[in-house]
Amino acid sequence: MKPTITVEDIGGQNLERANKLLAGIPGGVRQAVKWSLIRAGRAGETEAGRFAAREYTITKQTFMKNVRYQSKIRGGAPGGGILSLEIEYAGKVLPLLTFNTSYSRGGRVRVQVKRASAGAVLDHAFAARVFGPMGIFERVGRPRFPVQQLYGPGTAHMMRNERVIDQMDEKIRETYEKRMETEINRILNGWGG
Repeated sequence: MKPTITVEDIGGQNLERANKLLAGIPGGVRQAVKWSLIRAGRAGETEAGRFAAREYTITKQTFMKNVRYQSKIRGGAPGGGILSLEIEYAGKVLPLLTFNTSYSRGGRVRVQVKRASAGAVLDHAFAARVFGPMGIFERVGRPRFPVQQLYGPGTAHMMRNERVIDQMDEKIRETYEKRMETEINRILNGWGG
């Protein structure tokens, strides 16, 4: 199952205002809500990397390079208003070296994945070039081989973090409220379809 961030029942005062001002324009309210949600979704998608980087020891650029997302606007009953915006995130798990990881010549590997944690020393791990680029590995069994590479969370997993979800929710709602005013004015002035 993909993690999903959903903002439901967006509305409030701007929706009431839109209903009053756009009452004489067929489909005007729905159009204003739709475009406001689209803009809010784009703002959330753009800021996802920044919110993840606040919680995890990863850069925004690395997050954005390794994530895929899709926004969907879900409506209510046929002919009803648009009720929710849904953003789905997907991505692969990331190698431990993507996060705050250090290793010494003596073989000591230290890793910190979440900013709030102190980090940990991985006693049985080592840094090496085994299957291509440098990575952190661990032996599987007693002989030298096989080895397995160690990974941290994936970008989709980071988007399940409650603090990240709360920040996304706030950004999406804030952008929606600002955009509603712009979309109301755009429709009243006859700009766009």
